[in-house]
Amino acid sequence: MSDVIPPRPDGSPPVPVPPMPGAERPKATWRWWEAILVYLGITLVSSLVTLPLFGVIHSKGLVELTASLLSAIVIIGLLVLWLRASHPGWQGAIGFPKRLWPEIRAGLGFGLLLYPVVTLGVGLIVTMLLQVVSGHTVRSPRQIPPHLSAIGVSVSVVYAVLVAPVHEELFFRGILFRSLRDRHGFWVGALGSGAAFGLIHYLPAPWFNSMLLILVMVFTGFALAYLYERRGNIVANMVAHAMFNVVGLVLIMVFR
Repeated sequence: MSDVIPPRPDGSPPVPVPPMPGAERPKATWRWWEAILVYLGITLVSSLVTLPLFGVIHSKGLVELTASLLSAIVIIGLLVLWLRASHPGWQGAIGFPKRLWPEIRAGLGFGLLLYPVVTLGVGLIVTMLLQVVSGHTVRSPRQIPPHLSAIGVSVSVVYAVLVAPVHEELFFRGILFRSLRDRHGFWVGALGSGAAFGLIHYLPAPWFNSMLLILVMVFTGFALAYLYERRGNIVANMVAHAMFNVVGLVLIMVFR
């Protein structure tokens, strides 16, 4: 497309059209398959790091939450080390804003709106379809262990609100979506990263219950890819993801 802006009909100088957020951002230098291979390797390393916890913490629910928290922190650190070592300029490709408050505000609003859309809209439709197909009552698998102590609740809050949004948005939107988007367009990026985002939320349960959570998370990942496309930075996504988890966590704690 030409960068030359034609003159206006009245002969006055042309008015440049401001670019969309992130339009001038450098393209990702990593390939999507490279990102997935690195992520799988890092996830394996993080799992090995958390193994000692299972010999120290004897509460099943608490050790699983603590292991998830520690694993996510290790994944964040190793992803950043990989990007710094192999892909100079990664910060520009992923997108970090100069002004934080507008992105925080946008993320809070989007996350607050996304939760009822996902649960009351997409979730209900998917539930009804799966019940017709399976002939069973469909419920989302339990994502937080029951009967948690105060320490367990604190670990859940830290993981869901602070660590998981950074981990998941950094990889699934900042790295995976960015690579697919830059080479194959928005739809491929959003669908591909959304599908991967849904799959990592698999929990052992009857297939129809597991599928409910996966499909809802696929839609959530697609919506977060849209936010990333519009805002052009990863901070708004991290805040939106955190707000989404806050609403879900509060409802789980209230109605458990």
